[in-house]
Amino acid sequence: MSQNKGEADFNHSDLNFTRQSIRYITEFDLSKIPIIKTDFLIIGGGAAGFRAAIEAGGHGSTILITKDKLGESNTLYAQGGIAVAKNAGDQVMFHVEDTLKAGDGLCNEETVKIMVEEGIDRVDELVSWGADFDKNKQNNKLAFTREAAHSMRRIIHAKGDATGAETEKVLIRKATESGNVKFVDRKFVVDLITLDGKCFGVILWDEETTSLSAIIAKATILAAGGLCQIYLHTSNPEVATGDGYAVAYRAGCEMTDMEFVQFHPTTLYLKGAPRFLISEAVRGEGAILVNAKGERFMQAYHELGELAPRDVVSRAIISETAKTNTKCVFLDLRHLDAKFMKKRFPTISEKCSSYGIDISKDQIPVQVSAHFMMGGVKTNLNAETNIKGLYACGEVACTGVHGANRLASNSLLESLVFGVRATSSAVENLDSKVPESIFKIKYQRKKDASENIDHLKIRESIRETMWEKVGIVRNAVHLKEAIEFFNQYSDLIPTARSSFEVQNMLDISRLIAESALVRQESRGAHYRFDYPVLDDKIWNRHVTFVRTVEF
Repeated sequence: MSQNKGEADFNHSDLNFTRQSIRYITEFDLSKIPIIKTDFLIIGGGAAGFRAAIEAGGHGSTILITKDKLGESNTLYAQGGIAVAKNAGDQVMFHVEDTLKAGDGLCNEETVKIMVEEGIDRVDELVSWGADFDKNKQNNKLAFTREAAHSMRRIIHAKGDATGAETEKVLIRKATESGNVKFVDRKFVVDLITLDGKCFGVILWDEETTSLSAIIAKATILAAGGLCQIYLHTSNPEVATGDGYAVAYRAGCEMTDMEFVQFHPTTLYLKGAPRFLISEAVRGEGAILVNAKGERFMQAYHELGELAPRDVVSRAIISETAKTNTKCVFLDLRHLDAKFMKKRFPTISEKCSSYGIDISKDQIPVQVSAHFMMGGVKTNLNAETNIKGLYACGEVACTGVHGANRLASNSLLESLVFGVRATSSAVENLDSKVPESIFKIKYQRKKDASENIDHLKIRESIRETMWEKVGIVRNAVHLKEAIEFFNQYSDLIPTARSSFEVQNMLDISRLIAESALVRQESRGAHYRFDYPVLDDKIWNRHVTFVRTVEF
């Protein structure tokens, strides 16, 4: 890690760090493996990927690849909704202001304005394509709810708490109808193919045949989703192991704001049960948080109470469990209209019921879980990365709209807006030819693989280490211990999807820990116990890591 020239005097320029290391994590000869060619290649099957595919299908041959079954993504499980400034009395400027405030000084205001303004058209498109968002019975107009840190009700939702599933269904149908988009599922991206600072596609691993192949593309759009499976407790599905971040990092992409991981305050907490998201919209409809003593506590932490920003609510819950020596707090809906709440949140109600919890009669035990990455692959306003021919959108990208703390329900909006922008940029800059020298590339391992490594054990150790040492509350001692642990496994040689995922988890976990160690303040979702105060004089800046490639 080399010191940036501006680090010593702490001016307001960004801090940039460069590390040299081996890039590729397997060995192959590109001329000896099966190759498919396409104009546009899209990595990832969530809202950003499908929206990009819809746009790309009208301009050339398009392939969308996913590492699991089609549609298995964070989008599918998104409950809350889509924030959009369409409600009576709402304005673009109000939505922008709320987003900037939540971002704690690190949002790119121009990018936020683009998201909020263009997001209105993107939502209108979804409606025109058949998205069945909930409506008010009185006037048959869109129903809006309120979530934390929003100044008004601007969140649209579908089937109560199944907004992501409805959005994804509509996008998949629209992409399929184009006739020019090919879906390739259950293929794992090993690495990006680059030459002379340009990206020309990917190397793929097929778990079923245990073989490598390649897709050569004139433009590659990275929309590979989140990474919160690197944490022991998370709201994310098992596929969210940070693969998109890792392949981009190894290829030399600039990675920025990686210290800012958002923890969701309320996930179902039951022994032996997976963490299940209890949407912020439940609090938006009037639910309250109480500790093990039955005491409402959020007013003591923030003037907005249960609707305070997520980082505030998360730390408050951790504080209350410590004070009461318990494992969780409780979400209380019992004072609200039972019929309305069960209809408004059918998925949550049914999930709780399956564990014997009646949300109209029982308090819901909840605890904090890792939820969303604000940082990622650095892009400009047009979703372009520092590598030509490579674009990024959705959670894997750092467009600048979230800053240090994402405003609730801005994630699907961002995915829709920048999915379109990524493809528009790709179309505008599309190279007509792929150099023949691409097909002569050979990659080699840095050292021999160890046959005695228990990748599953390492995976669980990564998740435990991230939770305990790079979690909600951080300090230099724990961060250094985490980095030391990750460095033990810097030369793994994966041979299956599970071990490829472990390598990616290691790469990204180390990057998050190093970024968190650099930022010596507390801001947004990044809280340092040893530096508990926000410091605009020194730290109103971004931290960026980039890797130089060795062959």
